[in-house]
Amino acid sequence: MASFDFVAEYRGLQPTAEREVVTARNNSVQKLQAEAGNIGRLLDIAYFAYRLPIPAESDANPWFGEILRADDATFSIDLDVEEAARIATLVLRQRLYDNLPVTPVIVHAASFAGKRQTVDNHALSLASRQTLANLVRRRGTSVGRPEVTSGKAAALSELIKKLSDENDDTQDFQVIESAVQDYRSQIKQVVTTANKAIETAWNESRRLAEEVDLLWWHLGGYSFSLDRPLAELPAALQPIAIGMDLGEMINASPGPYGTYGIIRKALGKAADEKFKLGDALKELTAEFGGLISKPVTRYALAPIHGAVGDVLLEGTPVVGAQFKRRTGLGVDVKLTGYELALQAYHERMLSKLGWI
Repeated sequence: MASFDFVAEYRGLQPTAEREVVTARNNSVQKLQAEAGNIGRLLDIAYFAYRLPIPAESDANPWFGEILRADDATFSIDLDVEEAARIATLVLRQRLYDNLPVTPVIVHAASFAGKRQTVDNHALSLASRQTLANLVRRRGTSVGRPEVTSGKAAALSELIKKLSDENDDTQDFQVIESAVQDYRSQIKQVVTTANKAIETAWNESRRLAEEVDLLWWHLGGYSFSLDRPLAELPAALQPIAIGMDLGEMINASPGPYGTYGIIRKALGKAADEKFKLGDALKELTAEFGGLISKPVTRYALAPIHGAVGDVLLEGTPVVGAQFKRRTGLGVDVKLTGYELALQAYHERMLSKLGWI
């Protein structure tokens, strides 16, 4: 498969860019890709791609700007906001091209059901959707039969002959020591391959268990987070509860593909009904405290969890102006029930895996 062509993609966004600038940006992107292996840095890159408000305590601006300035002394993280967004967008696009499982979930959360737009006119979000579909469809189908193997043990007679050829005064203990070392290497080989086989079987069993749990959850129509039937919840709150419940069941990114169908089925007709986020938040009272147990560290990437945490953990109402400053979104942004549940699901997955 051909590699991601950054130069072609960048020139598609900046067709008039001079050769020196393209070269500098290409060099910077290679450094950013290396940094993106750190989940915190990867989340920072999503902030730049979607032009999210950077928290005052974050070091995102310094480290990101320093990398760009190393290859272009004229770059300014404060003035070149759109350029930073282009670079960050292409970094994420390349990771999607490489089918890295963490990236699409982050992109889905950052896009907030398409209400946030990247400089490539939603191309990043569309690529993320396709990558996610490819990853989850392949999950489980590429698992081969795990095997435990051992290396070929050296024959004792060969060890004796080898030692005799090397040293006429070969002692018995040398033969025994060589035999022991040889068999130790065989044991190490068996243990290594056994652990790999166990890990493969464990991961596949966990995947299947997740899917079974999702199906039983759907059949039950019951929120385990709130310990009550979903039908008893206020209509505007049901999508959030459904998304959070399902996200809590997932232990590995990107999760089973069937989750999306289960979300739609669980919502029924409400899947296509429009809801204001503010209306859902108004329904939050202490009785729904089971929805969230810890605040998020990335409020802009998880607006639903951030707002729910404000109300249920901090006991403070969500103020529209403050919410806008922290997320770039209006508190009365409208989403379908399906979009609202999907956003809550992706946010909860990021939280469950300890990324936000």
